[in-house]
Amino acid sequence: MSVSTIGVLGLGLFGSAVARTLAENNVDVIAIDKNMDHVEEVLDEVPVAIQGDFTKIDHLMEAGFADCDEVIIATAEKLEDSIIAILNLKKLGIEKITVKTKNQDYQEVLLKVGATRVILPEVEIGVQLGIMLANPTVHELIKLDNHYNVVEFPYHPSWIGQSIVDIDFRNQYQTNIIAIQPAETNEFTIEFGPDYIVSKGDIFLGVTTDDAVKKLVD
Repeated sequence: MSVSTIGVLGLGLFGSAVARTLAENNVDVIAIDKNMDHVEEVLDEVPVAIQGDFTKIDHLMEAGFADCDEVIIATAEKLEDSIIAILNLKKLGIEKITVKTKNQDYQEVLLKVGATRVILPEVEIGVQLGIMLANPTVHELIKLDNHYNVVEFPYHPSWIGQSIVDIDFRNQYQTNIIAIQPAETNEFTIEFGPDYIVSKGDIFLGVTTDDAVKKLVD
């Protein structure tokens, strides 16, 4: 399997975190930012990090962005800059473009000009935090999209002694169980069947909806 090359436009807190994490996971990264201080902060951690203006297509070409499998526009300072960057990337043949924005009103515009995904980190984190604060027994929540989440949650006393199939998570809780950490271990396993019997102390990992989270912890 070939290694993906992912581009990151903008190396503020968000962009630098994305670039570093990708590099730590053995992804080839090309990053660009106008501010040399931002570039120098990741220079030793990211394969390619250069100073440049991502609204200028020649800067993107010189940096090698045409070779990227996907690009993240990681700054949300100006809508105009994001739009120009999207158009430049489309000219370079980039098909997968993720764009960060702070304004929900911009989402439709960015998608129309060519973004394949628009993220609002502040909104997404706020939703996750709100759900976890409202449901303290939800240990962790990863938002997959506008509807589905991956959640880690503990056993419910009423489940003890019942099998997965008897509890009927899919119909009763609108949740698909993808992993279980049995009470006697410290590791999750995906090797379990519908006849697995729930014990006190078990922890579950499941895919569920925002509305269904509360059912799991009531």
